[in-house]
Amino acid sequence: MLASAGAVIAGASLAGCENTTTPVATAEGTGGKGIMGDETAGGPVDAAGIPLARRDYPVTLPRIGDAVKAGAPEKGGELQVYNYADYLNPEVIQAFGKQEGVSVRVTTFQTLDEAFTKLSTGRFQFDVIFTAPDHLPRLVGRRLIQPLNLDLVPNLAKEVWPEVQSPFYDVGPRYTVPYTLYTTGIGWRNDQIGDLDPNELGWESFWQAQALRGRVAVLDDAREGLGLALMRRGITNLNTEDEGLLERASEDLIELNDVARVKVAINGYETLPAGRMTMNQVWSGDMLNAVISYLPEGTTGDVLSYWYQRAGGPVFNDCMCVGVDAAKPVMAHRFMNYLLQPDVALKNFVEYVGYQPPITKIDADALFEQQVLPENLRNCVVTREDYANGNAFLALTADGRRRWDQAWGAFRNG
Repeated sequence: MLASAGAVIAGASLAGCENTTTPVATAEGTGGKGIMGDETAGGPVDAAGIPLARRDYPVTLPRIGDAVKAGAPEKGGELQVYNYADYLNPEVIQAFGKQEGVSVRVTTFQTLDEAFTKLSTGRFQFDVIFTAPDHLPRLVGRRLIQPLNLDLVPNLAKEVWPEVQSPFYDVGPRYTVPYTLYTTGIGWRNDQIGDLDPNELGWESFWQAQALRGRVAVLDDAREGLGLALMRRGITNLNTEDEGLLERASEDLIELNDVARVKVAINGYETLPAGRMTMNQVWSGDMLNAVISYLPEGTTGDVLSYWYQRAGGPVFNDCMCVGVDAAKPVMAHRFMNYLLQPDVALKNFVEYVGYQPPITKIDADALFEQQVLPENLRNCVVTREDYANGNAFLALTADGRRRWDQAWGAFRNG
């Protein structure tokens, strides 16, 4: 049973803490003339000329166009949202619509590459777009999102962890509001996995899963899938552009398919609790979502377990943007601000999506102490220390992205 949402919201906020991120590279707009960034700024750039942000190399993205002016929200009609499936609580959406006098329509995508491709056609117009930091420069470079008016998102400064108020990948921020946090690891069914122990074997577990043929999956995400194979070999540079390393990672995934007839999917949150799959590469929020929304009646959360690589493994966040052609840009800002409201963020988290928001007033320890979430999945929660010290998949150069795409394609088509 879930405890009431208010019981795990702390009375004091840490939002007054300063974010000490200092931009050391900028990519000021050029009005569409020439590249956006300056290669002499001190680091490599992506296909649009935007410097590649790293934790030790914060980047201020080019401001393309003007932010929407404050004004009355555009009531009536539909607010168009583009997001993964099952990544927003329907009750939260309905409550926002009722409060604001608007209907919220969510269109879904399977992968971020799919989302970018469809957005690039220009045939789709969304007010709010969910994405990840490694895709952010591409969205800016293609002019698919617009700058924020931070005055319309007061909860960003008021309620969000200081670490992501002005993140290194979008200093300011100019385009993004953080949504949820996650690690990437392995989820499994304790009652089906037999003698295999991911806590001991880590990523090697997949290559030892002969007995689980057809019941093993890796994420349908080029960076995450190839990253699994890289980390298995002890490589923690998740943004490597070394062609040899990427080719070997692809070959290792092809070998994995021979070993375990591996699936490629992002729905472990549903297939693991249902018992149709036994061991999946998953995002941490998937495991909590599994318990919250998908466990069959009579099955308890202790049937599931999760492991992630604490040293050098991915620890990051997803984010929200306003589409460049948003029909309701003010309402889009209000929607993002609403999702950062502590009681709303908690309801979205513990009653549906399972992904933790970076809200300072949400007491993660209380989630387990009050049995809002099962103790055996405590390692699915991200602490501020975890986030500050974590690894991440980040933007690549044009050549680097091509190499990753080719390596992933060789596995998918092999």
